[in-house]
Order: sequence, then structure tokens, then C-alpha cells
Amino acid sequence: MPQPAIAQSRVCSDCKTDKPLSDFTSDKARPLGKSYICKPCKSARNKKQKYGLSDHQYQEMVRTTPHCPICGSEEPLVIDHDHSTQEVRGLICNHCNLVLGHARDSIETLKNAIAYLEQ
Repeated sequence: MPQPAIAQSRVCSDCKTDKPLSDFTSDKARPLGKSYICKPCKSARNKKQKYGLSDHQYQEMVRTTPHCPICGSEEPLVIDHDHSTQEVRGLICNHCNLVLGHARDSIETLKNAIAYLEQ
């Protein structure tokens, strides 16, 4: 008798997207040994809690921000916040979030980067 096929993917209970099992954290208590929520959605949940956003506030941000306002990417967006005030600024792609973080949110540093690129 042939063995049943082993699932290679799962639908995230938050974003309702079918994703490979590698996109889920391990959870031995769950079927397939993986969480029901994908890593990006789990991260978004944690950040919502960290920054005090309600689910409604977060969903409104997602609804009104279809792509990264900096680079236009349509990849999954992350919560961006001001490092000095901890206030949420909005949603941007992870790459742009890293750029702002590495520039320490410094407008002067980013202007210098633009001038350097324009040489």
C-alpha cells in the first residue's frame, strides 16, 4: 500500500496564502509540526502588539498601502517606526526599512547618499 503524500505547504490562517512549510515556524503541537501562521504574519502580529496597534488600525494601514511608498515594491510590507519617538510612521518594504534603520533615520545621511549616487 503506498504511503500518503506528505504536505509540502500550508495556508496561513492570517493572510490566507498557501505557502511552503519553510515559511512557518516549528510547532510540534500542531499537525505537520508547523505553526498555522506564516513567519511574516507572525512578525506583523508581534509588531502590532509592540507598537500598540489594534487589528483594525493595522488592517487599515494594509488597505491604504498597496506597495512600498519609497521604492514601489509590492513585496510584503513591514511596520516602520521612528526610533526616537517609537511612533509608527507606516508600512514600507523590509529593504527600505533596513535602509532607514542603517541611516539612523537621518535625513542628512540620506541626502548625502543621494548626492553620492548622483555623482
